[in-house]
Amino acid sequence: MRRGLTVLLLVAVAAMAVAGEAVPRGAASGNGGSGPSCRVLFEREGRTAAQQGMELSGRWLFCLEDGGNVNVYDFRRLKAVPVASFTLASSQRDNHANNAEFGVEKAPGASFPLMYVTNGKVGSDIEWVCYVESITRRGKSFRSELAQEIVLDISGWAAKGLDPIFGAPSWMIDRERKALWVFSAHKRTTPQVTKDPSENRYIATRFRIPALSEGAEVRLTADDVLQQVVFPFDAWFTQAGCVRDGKIWYCFGVGKPGRPSLIRVYDTDTGAVSGWDLQDQIPCEMEDMVLRGRRLYVNINEPGQPRVFVVTLP
Repeated sequence: MRRGLTVLLLVAVAAMAVAGEAVPRGAASGNGGSGPSCRVLFEREGRTAAQQGMELSGRWLFCLEDGGNVNVYDFRRLKAVPVASFTLASSQRDNHANNAEFGVEKAPGASFPLMYVTNGKVGSDIEWVCYVESITRRGKSFRSELAQEIVLDISGWAAKGLDPIFGAPSWMIDRERKALWVFSAHKRTTPQVTKDPSENRYIATRFRIPALSEGAEVRLTADDVLQQVVFPFDAWFTQAGCVRDGKIWYCFGVGKPGRPSLIRVYDTDTGAVSGWDLQDQIPCEMEDMVLRGRRLYVNINEPGQPRVFVVTLP
């Protein structure tokens, strides 16, 4: 095994998950059975495009839509109508804008740290690309420029002893540890492809955060992998999430029986997995999450009624 590369494999899958049984509604794995409380934080004006990634910086809440439109809300006032809308520089039909994460570096003249945007669309020509956007605000006017493209190349992973992923990498920033994580799985995470949980694993792979000085396009290969952690599969249908100090917070499901609303927390230091089944509290499709203190803010994709939930953690 390559020096400096840490690979953790969690083989102890909870008995209920192996048997295909659901975790009790609202129950926590590894949290003493206590569950979080959930409520609607605010309802947003009906939008035509599907709601996707979400990120928060100061008073500004950025809600992304499929295709690359961004609606900006004042997080202090939480009114249904956005204070501004703008289009990502990477906007295109295949940009699913599935996940949005602010990083640690800021481009010259920008108002916010760089935003890392996940495509998340399986089979697309840009499936393996992370778009790095630089956003500038002037009053209530926002605009974005493409600062960098990060391309994931897994062609040499197997030769280096790394676990391969099927595709659809979700790009997330650990600002505390200044790391870039890619989250995916061995196989696609739909019930049609993964019929038996034992056939699949979730895979988290850590890289450096490429600096803007590295160029307009950066290709990450097996030689750039710093750590890889393999987790058991007990939740179908990946959505998006965030990373805080080595822990990946991720949401799953579409809010329906068979694909319920789930949150999982993956500890990349120990391999431990915890989480909750929130189907009764959030019976709709969770898309992306922002963690602030003991609160998770969850973007919801519900046709004609987009909302943001707040999940207060135990």
